[in-house]
Amino acid sequence: MRWTFRSARSEIGPCLTGRTAMRIDRTLLKLDEPRDYHAGIGGNAALPIPINILFFLRSTRQKLQQEALQNRSHHRYVLIFNLGVSGTVHVDNLLMPLQPGEALLILPYQFHHFSHLAAEKIEWLFCTFEMGEGTFLEPFRNRVLTPRRGSRQALDLLLTDWHRCRDAARRGNMQEMQLQILLLYLLTSLRDDLQAQAFDLPPEPKGALLRSVNRLLAEWRGRQVGAGDLADGLGMSVSRLRAVFKETAGVPLGRYMLNYRLNRAMALLRTTDLPIAAIAEEVGFGSPQAFSRIFKQKLEKTPRAYRHSS
Repeated sequence: MRWTFRSARSEIGPCLTGRTAMRIDRTLLKLDEPRDYHAGIGGNAALPIPINILFFLRSTRQKLQQEALQNRSHHRYVLIFNLGVSGTVHVDNLLMPLQPGEALLILPYQFHHFSHLAAEKIEWLFCTFEMGEGTFLEPFRNRVLTPRRGSRQALDLLLTDWHRCRDAARRGNMQEMQLQILLLYLLTSLRDDLQAQAFDLPPEPKGALLRSVNRLLAEWRGRQVGAGDLADGLGMSVSRLRAVFKETAGVPLGRYMLNYRLNRAMALLRTTDLPIAAIAEEVGFGSPQAFSRIFKQKLEKTPRAYRHSS
Protein backbone atom coordinates (compact mmCIF):
# COMPACT_ATOMS: atom_id res chain seq x y z
CA MET A 1 0.00 0.00 0.00
CA ARG A 2 1.48 3.32 -1.07
CA TRP A 3 0.29 6.63 0.24
CA THR A 4 -1.21 9.19 -2.14
CA PHE A 5 -1.63 12.70 -0.83
CA ARG A 6 -4.28 15.02 -2.20
CA SER A 7 -6.28 17.96 -0.96
CA ALA A 8 -8.76 16.95 1.68
CA ARG A 9 -10.28 20.32 2.51
CA SER A 10 -13.48 19.78 0.59
CA GLU A 11 -14.03 16.47 2.36
CA ILE A 12 -13.12 17.53 5.89
CA GLY A 13 -15.58 20.38 5.99
CA PRO A 14 -16.19 24.00 4.98
CA CYS A 15 -15.31 25.41 8.41
CA LEU A 16 -11.58 24.99 7.67
CA THR A 17 -11.47 26.17 4.07
CA GLY A 18 -11.12 29.91 4.56
CA ARG A 19 -13.40 32.46 2.90
CA THR A 20 -16.08 30.39 1.22
CA ALA A 21 -19.84 30.70 1.13
CA MET A 22 -21.40 28.89 4.06
CA ARG A 23 -23.30 25.96 2.58
CA ILE A 24 -24.73 23.47 5.05
CA ASP A 25 -26.69 20.38 4.16
CA ARG A 26 -30.29 21.27 5.04
CA THR A 27 -30.84 17.89 6.68
CA LEU A 28 -28.17 18.80 9.24
CA LEU A 29 -30.26 21.76 10.38
CA LYS A 30 -33.05 19.52 11.67
CA LEU A 31 -32.03 20.02 15.28
CA ASP A 32 -33.88 19.09 18.45
CA GLU A 33 -34.40 21.71 21.12
CA PRO A 34 -31.87 21.22 23.98
CA ARG A 35 -33.32 19.78 27.16
CA ASP A 36 -30.68 21.59 29.22
CA TYR A 37 -28.96 24.69 27.89
CA HIS A 38 -26.00 24.14 30.23
CA ALA A 39 -25.27 20.46 29.45
CA GLY A 40 -23.47 19.78 26.18
CA ILE A 41 -21.18 17.21 24.58
CA GLY A 42 -17.47 17.17 25.32
CA GLY A 43 -16.76 17.15 29.02
CA ASN A 44 -13.09 16.17 28.66
CA ALA A 45 -11.54 19.52 29.55
CA ALA A 46 -8.12 17.91 30.03
CA LEU A 47 -7.63 16.95 26.38
CA PRO A 48 -4.04 18.02 25.68
CA ILE A 49 -2.98 20.17 22.74
CA PRO A 50 0.21 19.34 20.77
CA ILE A 51 2.86 22.07 20.62
CA ASN A 52 6.23 22.61 18.91
CA ILE A 53 5.25 20.59 15.84
CA LEU A 54 7.87 19.53 13.30
CA PHE A 55 7.63 17.63 10.02
CA PHE A 56 10.56 16.11 8.15
CA LEU A 57 11.18 13.35 5.61
CA ARG A 58 13.85 10.65 5.67
CA SER A 59 14.77 9.58 2.14
CA THR A 60 17.80 7.31 2.68
CA ARG A 61 18.51 4.40 5.01
CA GLN A 62 21.85 5.91 6.08
CA LYS A 63 20.29 9.25 7.05
CA LEU A 64 17.52 7.53 9.02
CA GLN A 65 19.90 5.38 11.03
CA GLN A 66 22.54 8.06 11.62
CA GLU A 67 20.04 10.69 12.74
CA ALA A 68 18.40 8.21 15.10
CA LEU A 69 21.77 7.69 16.74
CA GLN A 70 22.45 11.42 17.07
CA ASN A 71 19.01 12.55 18.26
CA ARG A 72 18.63 9.97 21.05
CA SER A 73 15.44 9.52 23.02
CA HIS A 74 13.75 12.66 24.30
CA HIS A 75 10.57 14.12 25.73
CA ARG A 76 8.89 14.49 22.32
CA TYR A 77 6.41 12.22 20.58
CA VAL A 78 7.56 10.77 17.24
CA LEU A 79 4.83 9.86 14.73
CA ILE A 80 6.10 7.86 11.73
CA PHE A 81 4.30 7.20 8.46
CA ASN A 82 5.89 4.63 6.13
CA LEU A 83 5.25 5.91 2.62
CA GLY A 84 6.92 3.22 0.61
CA VAL A 85 9.75 0.94 1.87
CA SER A 86 9.42 -1.69 4.60
CA GLY A 87 11.70 -1.69 7.63
CA THR A 88 11.89 -2.48 11.33
CA VAL A 89 11.62 -0.03 14.20
CA HIS A 90 13.28 -1.09 17.45
CA VAL A 91 11.29 0.41 20.32
CA ASP A 92 12.87 -0.33 23.69
CA ASN A 93 13.27 -4.13 23.53
CA LEU A 94 10.58 -4.78 20.92
CA LEU A 95 10.90 -5.14 17.16
CA MET A 96 8.09 -3.47 15.24
CA PRO A 97 8.03 -4.30 11.50
CA LEU A 98 6.66 -1.26 9.66
CA GLN A 99 5.21 -1.92 6.24
CA PRO A 100 4.31 0.63 3.54
CA GLY A 101 1.02 2.29 4.44
CA GLU A 102 1.48 1.77 8.19
CA ALA A 103 2.15 4.21 11.02
CA LEU A 104 3.71 4.09 14.48
CA LEU A 105 3.75 6.55 17.38
CA ILE A 106 6.85 6.45 19.62
CA LEU A 107 6.20 7.88 23.08
CA PRO A 108 8.61 10.13 25.03
CA TYR A 109 11.84 8.49 26.22
CA GLN A 110 11.23 5.26 24.31
CA PHE A 111 14.60 4.17 22.94
CA HIS A 112 14.30 3.62 19.19
CA HIS A 113 16.44 2.68 16.23
CA PHE A 114 15.85 1.39 12.69
CA SER A 115 17.05 -1.67 10.78
CA HIS A 116 16.20 -4.12 7.99
CA LEU A 117 15.29 -1.33 5.55
CA ALA A 118 14.37 -3.02 2.29
CA ALA A 119 16.20 -0.45 0.13
CA GLU A 120 18.72 2.36 0.46
CA LYS A 121 16.21 4.87 -0.91
CA ILE A 122 13.25 5.17 1.43
CA GLU A 123 10.35 7.54 2.10
CA TRP A 124 9.42 7.77 5.77
CA LEU A 125 7.52 10.82 7.00
CA PHE A 126 8.08 12.03 10.57
CA CYS A 127 5.96 14.33 12.70
CA THR A 128 7.39 15.15 16.14
CA PHE A 129 5.68 17.22 18.81
CA GLU A 130 5.32 17.83 22.53
CA MET A 131 2.20 17.26 24.58
CA GLY A 132 1.14 17.33 28.21
CA GLU A 133 -0.12 14.32 30.14
CA GLY A 134 0.10 11.33 27.83
CA THR A 135 -2.89 9.22 28.90
CA PHE A 136 -4.71 10.15 25.70
CA LEU A 137 -1.88 8.68 23.59
CA GLU A 138 -0.93 5.76 25.86
CA PRO A 139 -2.95 3.23 23.76
CA PHE A 140 -0.49 3.86 20.90
CA ARG A 141 2.42 2.42 22.89
CA ASN A 142 4.15 -0.36 20.89
CA ARG A 143 1.34 -0.66 18.35
CA VAL A 144 1.64 -0.41 14.58
CA LEU A 145 -1.56 0.69 12.85
CA THR A 146 -2.89 1.12 9.34
CA PRO A 147 -4.41 4.60 8.90
CA ARG A 148 -7.77 4.52 7.20
CA ARG A 149 -9.09 6.98 4.64
CA GLY A 150 -10.17 9.63 7.15
CA SER A 151 -6.75 9.67 8.81
CA ARG A 152 -4.96 9.88 5.47
CA GLN A 153 -7.13 12.85 4.53
CA ALA A 154 -6.42 14.47 7.89
CA LEU A 155 -2.68 14.02 7.32
CA ASP A 156 -2.97 15.59 3.88
CA LEU A 157 -4.78 18.57 5.36
CA LEU A 158 -2.24 18.87 8.18
CA LEU A 159 0.68 18.88 5.72
CA THR A 160 -1.04 21.57 3.65
CA ASP A 161 -1.30 23.79 6.69
CA TRP A 162 2.27 22.94 7.72
CA HIS A 163 3.58 24.35 4.45
CA ARG A 164 1.41 27.43 4.91
CA CYS A 165 2.76 27.97 8.42
CA ARG A 166 6.33 27.57 7.20
CA ASP A 167 5.81 30.80 5.24
CA ALA A 168 6.65 33.29 7.99
CA ALA A 169 4.97 36.14 6.11
CA ARG A 170 1.64 34.33 6.23
CA ARG A 171 1.93 32.81 9.70
CA GLY A 172 0.17 34.17 12.74
CA ASN A 173 -1.27 32.91 16.00
CA MET A 174 -4.47 31.73 14.33
CA GLN A 175 -2.55 29.73 11.69
CA GLU A 176 -0.43 28.07 14.39
CA MET A 177 -3.51 27.28 16.47
CA GLN A 178 -5.18 25.72 13.45
CA LEU A 179 -2.10 23.56 12.84
CA GLN A 180 -2.26 22.35 16.45
CA ILE A 181 -5.96 21.58 16.13
CA LEU A 182 -5.39 19.68 12.90
CA LEU A 183 -2.69 17.52 14.49
CA LEU A 184 -5.00 16.79 17.42
CA TYR A 185 -7.70 15.86 14.89
CA LEU A 186 -5.27 13.49 13.15
CA LEU A 187 -4.31 11.87 16.45
CA THR A 188 -7.94 11.29 17.43
CA SER A 189 -8.63 9.83 14.00
CA LEU A 190 -5.63 7.51 14.29
CA ARG A 191 -6.82 6.42 17.72
CA ASP A 192 -10.15 5.43 16.16
CA ASP A 193 -8.21 3.43 13.56
CA LEU A 194 -6.22 1.78 16.35
CA GLN A 195 -9.31 0.70 18.23
CA ALA A 196 -10.79 -0.80 15.07
CA GLN A 197 -7.77 -3.03 14.39
CA ALA A 198 -6.83 -6.29 16.07
CA PHE A 199 -3.42 -6.22 17.67
CA ASP A 200 -0.91 -8.91 18.47
CA LEU A 201 2.80 -8.53 19.00
CA PRO A 202 4.51 -9.34 15.69
CA PRO A 203 6.53 -12.53 15.45
CA GLU A 204 10.20 -12.01 16.12
CA PRO A 205 12.08 -11.98 12.80
CA LYS A 206 15.04 -14.26 12.28
CA GLY A 207 18.43 -12.78 13.00
CA ALA A 208 17.05 -10.17 15.40
CA LEU A 209 20.52 -9.09 16.52
CA LEU A 210 19.53 -5.63 17.74
CA ARG A 211 16.81 -7.05 19.93
CA SER A 212 19.26 -9.52 21.46
CA VAL A 213 21.78 -6.73 22.11
CA ASN A 214 19.10 -4.52 23.66
CA ARG A 215 17.88 -7.42 25.82
CA LEU A 216 21.35 -8.07 27.19
CA LEU A 217 21.98 -4.39 27.82
CA ALA A 218 18.70 -4.22 29.74
CA GLU A 219 19.42 -7.39 31.73
CA TRP A 220 22.93 -6.21 32.62
CA ARG A 221 21.97 -2.76 33.88
CA GLY A 222 24.28 -1.71 36.67
CA ARG A 223 27.26 -3.40 35.00
CA GLN A 224 29.96 -2.06 32.76
CA VAL A 225 29.28 -3.97 29.55
CA GLY A 226 31.74 -4.11 26.69
CA ALA A 227 31.67 -5.60 23.21
CA GLY A 228 33.41 -8.73 24.54
CA ASP A 229 30.63 -9.30 27.09
CA LEU A 230 27.97 -9.01 24.40
CA ALA A 231 29.88 -11.31 22.06
CA ASP A 232 30.16 -13.97 24.79
CA GLY A 233 26.47 -13.62 25.61
CA LEU A 234 25.53 -14.08 21.97
CA GLY A 235 28.00 -16.85 21.22
CA MET A 236 29.90 -14.83 18.62
CA SER A 237 33.39 -13.49 18.18
CA VAL A 238 33.83 -9.78 18.83
CA SER A 239 34.88 -9.12 15.23
CA ARG A 240 31.88 -11.03 13.88
CA LEU A 241 29.51 -9.20 16.22
CA ARG A 242 30.87 -5.80 15.22
CA ALA A 243 30.61 -6.59 11.50
CA VAL A 244 27.08 -8.03 11.62
CA PHE A 245 25.86 -5.26 13.92
CA LYS A 246 27.19 -2.50 11.64
CA GLU A 247 25.52 -4.16 8.65
CA THR A 248 22.20 -4.51 10.49
CA ALA A 249 22.00 -1.27 12.45
CA GLY A 250 23.94 0.99 10.11
CA VAL A 251 26.06 2.33 13.00
CA PRO A 252 29.11 0.97 14.90
CA LEU A 253 28.41 -1.18 17.95
CA GLY A 254 30.43 1.01 20.32
CA ARG A 255 28.55 4.18 19.38
CA TYR A 256 25.25 2.35 19.67
CA MET A 257 26.07 1.06 23.17
CA LEU A 258 27.05 4.54 24.34
CA ASN A 259 23.88 5.94 22.81
CA TYR A 260 21.81 3.29 24.61
CA ARG A 261 23.35 4.24 27.97
CA LEU A 262 22.84 7.97 27.37
CA ASN A 263 19.22 7.39 26.37
CA ARG A 264 18.59 5.51 29.58
CA ALA A 265 20.35 8.20 31.62
CA MET A 266 18.31 10.98 29.99
CA ALA A 267 15.06 9.23 30.82
CA LEU A 268 16.08 8.60 34.44
CA LEU A 269 17.23 12.20 34.91
CA ARG A 270 13.90 13.56 33.67
CA THR A 271 11.48 11.01 35.14
CA THR A 272 13.01 10.02 38.50
CA ASP A 273 14.61 11.62 41.56
CA LEU A 274 17.49 9.15 41.66
CA PRO A 275 20.83 10.67 42.65
CA ILE A 276 23.20 11.23 39.74
CA ALA A 277 25.67 8.73 41.22
CA ALA A 278 22.94 6.05 41.27
CA ILE A 279 22.03 6.82 37.66
CA ALA A 280 25.68 6.57 36.62
CA GLU A 281 25.86 3.11 38.18
CA GLU A 282 22.51 1.97 36.78
CA VAL A 283 23.41 2.84 33.19
CA GLY A 284 26.82 1.18 33.37
CA PHE A 285 29.38 3.99 33.66
CA GLY A 286 32.45 3.34 35.76
CA SER A 287 32.01 6.32 38.04
CA PRO A 288 29.86 9.45 38.48
CA GLN A 289 32.82 11.52 37.26
CA ALA A 290 33.12 9.53 34.02
CA PHE A 291 29.36 9.69 33.53
CA SER A 292 29.25 13.48 34.00
CA ARG A 293 32.23 14.02 31.70
CA ILE A 294 30.85 11.91 28.84
CA PHE A 295 27.30 13.21 29.28
CA LYS A 296 28.46 16.82 29.03
CA GLN A 297 30.68 15.99 26.06
CA LYS A 298 27.81 14.43 24.09
CA LEU A 299 24.87 16.60 25.20
CA GLU A 300 26.68 19.86 26.02
CA LYS A 301 25.04 19.92 29.48
CA THR A 302 25.93 18.37 32.79
CA PRO A 303 23.50 15.71 34.07
CA ARG A 304 22.30 18.15 36.74
CA ALA A 305 21.68 20.92 34.21
CA TYR A 306 19.86 18.50 31.90
CA ARG A 307 17.61 17.36 34.76
CA HIS A 308 16.50 20.92 35.47
CA SER A 309 16.24 22.12 31.86
CA SER A 310 12.85 22.59 30.24
